[in-house]
Amino acid sequence: MTYFISYDVCEPKRLCKVAKVLENFGIRVQYSFFECEMDKTILNDLRDKLLSVLNLKMDSLRIYPLCEDCLKKTQSIGNGDIYIPKNYLIL
Repeated sequence: MTYFISYDVCEPKRLCKVAKVLENFGIRVQYSFFECEMDKTILNDLRDKLLSVLNLKMDSLRIYPLCEDCLKKTQSIGNGDIYIPKNYLIL
């Protein structure tokens, strides 16, 4: 499943850590916005990693699941292409 993940982190050091974690799981499409293709197990792992970095009193994290039909209807206007993830099996 595809997930859109956005965040707002107040402290620069935590901000860098959150971005580095997400870079291992998806494609950055805006400064604080990633598109990720993953199953529930990987999503839970990602969420645990992010929760270990975030300060929930000051920062926010949003995870939006996007069904395949909705993904096909996504529009990109201006600079930037829509990333449509594909599943790959690496042996």
